[in-house]
Amino acid sequence: MDKSTAGHTIYQRILRVSVLGILVAMVLATGAGLWISLDQEREARDRTLTAAVQASADALALAGPAHAQAAADYVERTAHSLAAIDLVAVYDQDGIPKAYYDATTGESDAGTLTPLDDTLLARLQETQTPLLDDAQAPAGADYCAYTAVRGTDGTVNGYVMAGVYLRSIRQTIQRTLIVFLSIGLAALGVGTLLSLQLARRIKDDLLGYEPDAFRDLFLRRMELLDALDEGLLAIDRDSRVLYLNRAAAELLSLDKGSAVGQPLAAVYPQSTIPRVMVSGQPEYNFSLESFKHVRILTDRMPIRRDGQIVGAVAIFRNRTEVANLARELTGVQHIVEAMRAYTHEFMNKLHVILGLLQLGEAKQAEEYVLQLTQTRAVSVRRISQQIAEPSVAALLIGKSCRAAELGVRLTLTPESRLRADNDFLPADSIITILGNLIENAFDALADAPADILHEVTVSLCESDHGLILSVDDNGPGMEEAMRARLFHRGATTKGTGHGTGLFLVKRAVDTYGGEIRVESTKGVGSSFIVTFRPAQDGPAGG
Repeated sequence: MDKSTAGHTIYQRILRVSVLGILVAMVLATGAGLWISLDQEREARDRTLTAAVQASADALALAGPAHAQAAADYVERTAHSLAAIDLVAVYDQDGIPKAYYDATTGESDAGTLTPLDDTLLARLQETQTPLLDDAQAPAGADYCAYTAVRGTDGTVNGYVMAGVYLRSIRQTIQRTLIVFLSIGLAALGVGTLLSLQLARRIKDDLLGYEPDAFRDLFLRRMELLDALDEGLLAIDRDSRVLYLNRAAAELLSLDKGSAVGQPLAAVYPQSTIPRVMVSGQPEYNFSLESFKHVRILTDRMPIRRDGQIVGAVAIFRNRTEVANLARELTGVQHIVEAMRAYTHEFMNKLHVILGLLQLGEAKQAEEYVLQLTQTRAVSVRRISQQIAEPSVAALLIGKSCRAAELGVRLTLTPESRLRADNDFLPADSIITILGNLIENAFDALADAPADILHEVTVSLCESDHGLILSVDDNGPGMEEAMRARLFHRGATTKGTGHGTGLFLVKRAVDTYGGEIRVESTKGVGSSFIVTFRPAQDGPAGG
């Protein structure tokens, strides 16, 4: 079986789940981290800006208006010394810029700044603490802090502004993103390696199969095991039922669904399967009795993995069916019955001869013996000439003796021919088919009226175009309901213990690619016609 699947491999599936999980985690972590980082940056920026403007305002208040140049120098030093601040500006009491320095460009022309509007001036005059406001920020600045420069008497002598540009905030965001992306890529790489290792380990546990292929293989094997006529029961090292197929459940009268997973002692108390795990030796053809009081043959074997016994498996076969099938398939039953019938008929003939001799009719006894000998020789010679296969000829001779015992006339049609090495099916299968069909005809004639001649006609016609086997009887015929289930196992009108013969016939016909046709009319009789035609690929395997 191909160990690959048409869909994604297990490595691709695990990698896809891992990557998706890592990406989702990375997006969530990046978003949360970025929000927390920006919030912390904002708080730190606010503290830095307010501290810077407050310190500048205090310094300017101490320097006084007479030291304007010193104030400008202080502004420049403040912008240089605080890395979190991009620009600093000083305004007079009317909001007109007097000093300015941009740490990012080195620009210091206060004339490039616009005066503060009256609204902001009014707010700054009313509050004693710095204000954070970006509405009045200089062009390009994104966030600014303002505060008033107050004299010792509390009058406002000017204003100080410290701000940052939007690009500084963007740089903070970029740094945060780069950090999280680096962490995410590292996690993605580690996740990929771990996914590959996990996929390899799972595949090793699945014997190299992909999960879909292993599942299909497992289901197909379970279906095959469930279709077997032999029962299968497997237990683990703790003697719990691991598996139970349909046939085993029927033979042991167990419910398949509830038995699996249960201790063997709870569902089948008399079982001795666990002892093979103790001895380590298999047991074959062990005879036991199931819950149905059916005789069963079983084989029990320990299951080993890496040299250790991890469980046991038992195979169950219906002992009665095994014996019946063996007799049917080998033709032993037909030969035994033929010998019994021949012996019975021979004893009857001996009784006739003995009676004639006791009556002193030696001449008639001699004629009777000669007639019997000639009749039997002719019958045997004709069958041998038409049927070159010895085992099939022997079957027909035996069945003719059986027919004579039952008071039935068994006739082989004059056109019947069979070579010893026919190309359509082996001799044992022909014996199975003919033997069961002839016996079925004998059974049918048992229900026929006694005032008519009971006849069974057999035909075997072989040619290059095929092989036709037919058995006809003039019995009472069959009902339509019986014909519909004729070849099912157990289908019979003869009571318990029968119903296997026609099932075997149908199986032999199907095995070698033949066809079987049944014609039956109430009060007239039945005909079974089996046809085998040449096939390009030969007979089907069983």
